[in-house]
Amino acid sequence: MRRRVLWIAGAVILGIALFASTTLNDSGIAIAQEPTCLPVEHTSTPAPDESVAATTPSSGGISVCQTHRETYTDRWGIQRIGAPASWEGTHFHPVLVAVLDTGITSDSLFADRVVAGIDLTGSGTTADEHGHGTHMADTIAAIAPNARFLNVKVADRRGRCDTTTVAQGIRWATDRGALIINISLEVSPSPELASAVNYAWEHGAVIVAAAGNGGTSEPAYPAAYPQTIAVAGIDESDELAVLSNYGDWVDIAAPGFKILAKIPGGELGYETGTSPAAAHVSGVAALLLGVATDDTGHGVLNDDVRSTLESTANTLPIIGSGKGMVDAHAAVLSLTA
Repeated sequence: MRRRVLWIAGAVILGIALFASTTLNDSGIAIAQEPTCLPVEHTSTPAPDESVAATTPSSGGISVCQTHRETYTDRWGIQRIGAPASWEGTHFHPVLVAVLDTGITSDSLFADRVVAGIDLTGSGTTADEHGHGTHMADTIAAIAPNARFLNVKVADRRGRCDTTTVAQGIRWATDRGALIINISLEVSPSPELASAVNYAWEHGAVIVAAAGNGGTSEPAYPAAYPQTIAVAGIDESDELAVLSNYGDWVDIAAPGFKILAKIPGGELGYETGTSPAAAHVSGVAALLLGVATDDTGHGVLNDDVRSTLESTANTLPIIGSGKGMVDAHAAVLSLTA
């Protein structure tokens, strides 16, 4: 507890909102600054919609091939949530996932699954100039081979972003059919942001967001909005990951300590925090949307997916970790039994 108090004090002194992650190479050496989202004024002009080839994935079931298993199964977070078991004998339909982050590199293993993108930062490129966005997308791609991606660049090369741009990115992704919106970042709350989150939910999207890395129970946004699934980070001992936020506003937990994934340049890097935790949940949500059917006839599945994620989670002995650890295998079984 004393160590946590010291960490919290440090976070208060910094006075900034964190993406909640640290990137390291295979030797454990830091290779990138921790990205931050500062509440700065948005001044860039986004590319017009007609300049973006917003295609949709083709239909048809996807089974998980042996190459995919060999590439990703040994990652501890993927093992911990039971993703490999969820792949057994199951065919998943393609699902469009929007990653609101620092961009996605074109040399990723899943580059052929990125169907559209937009730069909302004014940098002139949707490429990942930081590394954080590619890492998040790689984790989602690893868990959900049926995921197809919208690359929504809302943070610049230093990881900075603002509330207005994030809200704009949510609406852009929703209008292009995203069924899952992964937001591994934290910005200041605003009516504009709340409205965008509600807009996405009402259009059938599952919104997943990092709970933040302040080591506090204070709500972080957009995670704390009621339509959003707020995700806390857990380590390999099933304890809160370093500096993970917690509280009664958190909905679920997922692996968030030394999470291995690809970064730009084809290297492997580690991320610690609620950012990769959110990516794990988005990956499982993509699996669920790949098998779910609209049994209620109300035209959307996001409420069913959210309910399944939470009802099948494994309870943790941690106050403020929501329903517990996300369980991909149990969740998929609940929809395919």
